Amino acid sequence: MMAAPLLCGAALLIGYVMIVMLAIPQYPEWAQPDIEQWVFDIPQNAESSDNGSYGASSPAGPSAVPWDGYVGAESDIHGLPMAGPVQHWSKWYSKPLLGCGFHDPHYESHTGNDFPVNEGTPIHTTLSGKVVWAGENGPWGNLVVVENDGYQVWLAHLSSIEVSQGDILQYGDQVGLSGNTGNSTGGHLHYGIKHKTDAGSTVWLDPRLFFTQDEFITIGCSD
Repeated sequence: MMAAPLLCGAALLIGYVMIVMLAIPQYPEWAQPDIEQWVFDIPQNAESSDNGSYGASSPAGPSAVPWDGYVGAESDIHGLPMAGPVQHWSKWYSKPLLGCGFHDPHYESHTGNDFPVNEGTPIHTTLSGKVVWAGENGPWGNLVVVENDGYQVWLAHLSSIEVSQGDILQYGDQVGLSGNTGNSTGGHLHYGIKHKTDAGSTVWLDPRLFFTQDEFITIGCSD
């Protein structure tokens, strides 16, 4: 008696798979891999979809952080949001430490750069512009977002915030102190860069496009 439900369940599963495998070829060839992954509930990497992303970028989903449309002078993004020497655990380093990177092999959904650093390290904006967010934001913890000319820099997991929404900042102004708030398992700064494309879509960009190899020390991302 107990075998009957199992056999029925197996028959339904086989039937579902057969229908799906017959239906998928009806879609354009370029769309078939993503449809197949979606149907079978295979985890999707953000970089596999396309809403105007390009190069070292990843589509950005809906967000509570607004776009203000602010445009001001000196809208270039450059440098790092902290300066050496920095302390990580009990050791001092001459430069900031780069941990998990953009789409890191150990963290493929990661859309920014992580800089492990002790709590209380001064954090500075890498973009002159308007503060469009300065407060707690779920998994981002204490978050500051600065916008200018279609770009936003995101500085997350802060222990304290020293700016307010609506402030106009200059490049290098201090926005707060590093921390371990939100979805974080140790003191670090998450540094993200978001861009509104000409097509109107929103993407995350790899922050390493905006600073150079000699500005940091790579320690890598643990698995």
